[in-house]
Amino acid sequence: MPWSSIRRGVWLALASGWLGLPSPAETRSTSPEPPTPAGLPLPGSISELLDGGNIPRPKPWRVYQASGYDRGGGFYDSGNFLRTEAEGRHVLMEWDGPGVIDRMWFTYKGAFRSEPYDLLIYLDDDRQPVIRKNLDDLFTEAATPFIDPLAGLCGDPRHPARYSHVPLGFARSAKVILQPTAAPERYNYRENRRGEKIPHVYYQITYRRLPPGAPVRPFSWKLEPAEQLALAQYQAQWRRGGVPGLPGGQDPVALPLRVEIKPGETVALLERQQAGTICGLHLATDEPAALQLQFFWDDATVPAAAVPFGPFFGGGEATPRNDLRSEWLGHVQGTFYNHLPMPFHRSARLLVHSSAARTVGVTGLVNLCPRPPNPGDLHLHAHRYDYTPPAMGQDYLVLEARGEGFFAGLVMDHPGHMEGDDRFFVDGERAPSLHGTGTEDFFNFAWGLSHTRAFPLHGITQQAGGPVAYRFHLPAGVPFSKSLRISWEHGDDPQRGPNLDPSRYSGIAFYYAR
Repeated sequence: MPWSSIRRGVWLALASGWLGLPSPAETRSTSPEPPTPAGLPLPGSISELLDGGNIPRPKPWRVYQASGYDRGGGFYDSGNFLRTEAEGRHVLMEWDGPGVIDRMWFTYKGAFRSEPYDLLIYLDDDRQPVIRKNLDDLFTEAATPFIDPLAGLCGDPRHPARYSHVPLGFARSAKVILQPTAAPERYNYRENRRGEKIPHVYYQITYRRLPPGAPVRPFSWKLEPAEQLALAQYQAQWRRGGVPGLPGGQDPVALPLRVEIKPGETVALLERQQAGTICGLHLATDEPAALQLQFFWDDATVPAAAVPFGPFFGGGEATPRNDLRSEWLGHVQGTFYNHLPMPFHRSARLLVHSSAARTVGVTGLVNLCPRPPNPGDLHLHAHRYDYTPPAMGQDYLVLEARGEGFFAGLVMDHPGHMEGDDRFFVDGERAPSLHGTGTEDFFNFAWGLSHTRAFPLHGITQQAGGPVAYRFHLPAGVPFSKSLRISWEHGDDPQRGPNLDPSRYSGIAFYYAR
């Protein structure tokens, strides 16, 4: 690719701008929580979504998820509510203490608008719900702040997923209820293995538990001026493409690079012997499938990342056929970008290895914020998993990390079979604090991954050779102080059972750690 085309693609990428449900006893755990450090945006504020500079900092919360996963470990992941109260009020999530609901996701078996439900959300002990809306209206009426791209529909328009990343902060308590508003014959049901009739509605509520007494911005339909401005900025950055907020408000220094890599050779993209933060990586090549990236931070001898080129930028192994703009990674007019902050306290080495049969060129820019990062900032890690096939009869392992850190996001370039629950085990817990209901559900889609659509925090980048999907948990990363284990089912059906699908499963898990 000629340098003029690469430079034009890089400039556009830079200048066009874009920015397991626990048991009731576990739900009210009083285990000590870490204190809230100064300098972080107020949890529950929309401005959190704009703040890329504080991403590498340790997180002072715990993340949990309420979902309808099959409590018997099987295939029936619909229904399965926390409990059902009078008048058919299905309780989905409940927590006493401060926190933030950061994500909601729903779908049901019937065609769109065929099964009327009201969504009721009670915050801070209020007798009346702060939100009481028809489920489908909430995600389609574009009522502020439930507007694009923070909330909406994705997937098959006949059976869409409904998603929201609108932060719902609460200081004392939260309760989420789904209430049918029509006669029972309007709804789809099915029988589980125990012969019980269960509603065919799926849900996931992902939320943070904050330390006792931690400050939080409570949700309100009437946004304060600062929140109105933050929402407008987030929308504007998304519409024109954009860069998340940089560390300390710095202006990055653009370091151009151009290397040629002979067959079997490993060359340096960047070597630096002083502190800083890589706040943007923009690269172009005509042989992405033949390249592997390796990152070393602070004189480490073991790489924090040793991953294939394409998936690191949200693509597959081959050159993408279409552009992708998401908040943190993508590819635009032949240029691949990744905006995840990469702090280092002493040194950084970025290497690229080629397995091509000919000499391969790589060109682009490294955006460097040269000011030293916060002393406690964590390093970016990118872990590659690849199973062809996975072991039969057991979950495959997506990530096993030890020490202190937090999970940031996932790119899955070979998702195999769609039926597979994700499970997040934090600090050695026996029951996962996040337990999903299916692979497409994790990526905020529904009934398969047959579409191509990009959103700031989730999307499907391509279909050629199979879907490639991504999702980020930022800014509300999933923290761990000792360990994190993420495992995934590979296939499940009522006759054959779980973990028997022999397809290829591969991807990259992004996380920050010491």
